[in-house]
Amino acid sequence: MSASLSQLVTDDHVVLGASADTWQEAIRQAALPLLRSQAVTEEYVGRMIDVVDQFGPYIVLAPGVALAHAQPDGSVSRTSMSAATLPRGVDFGKSEHDPVRLVFCLAAQDSTSHLEALKAFVQIIRAPESVERLIAAASPQEFSSGLVPTDA
Repeated sequence: MSASLSQLVTDDHVVLGASADTWQEAIRQAALPLLRSQAVTEEYVGRMIDVVDQFGPYIVLAPGVALAHAQPDGSVSRTSMSAATLPRGVDFGKSEHDPVRLVFCLAAQDSTSHLEALKAFVQIIRAPESVERLIAAASPQEFSSGLVPTDA
């Protein structure tokens, strides 16, 4: 069964007002809740960074938004997502979408359990006003309420 975006990004998986000088730090900041909840291991966080090192900043999917992830390999104990807002932004090297001010981390245990969540994620990042609402969220609860696509 596929989980919704709000089921995967729980309030304790939201980091508001993070600060990072590099895209690697931004991914690490966004992944901290996944580590704390033991949804992923340090190896998984390192692999998300390795993927960008190897393939470039393709994870920057829309202006100001990145979705860090890696292939399932046993370093994910449960499918979940986390998110961090970075009000100052950080460059990922994709000039048309930099600076990134919203980083999501996807931890998938398999290749299908997160598909419903990704569908909602794509709908949200296509609407700049939805992205701005998430970045401006004053609480994890306000952030979570913005995870429902406006046309849902």
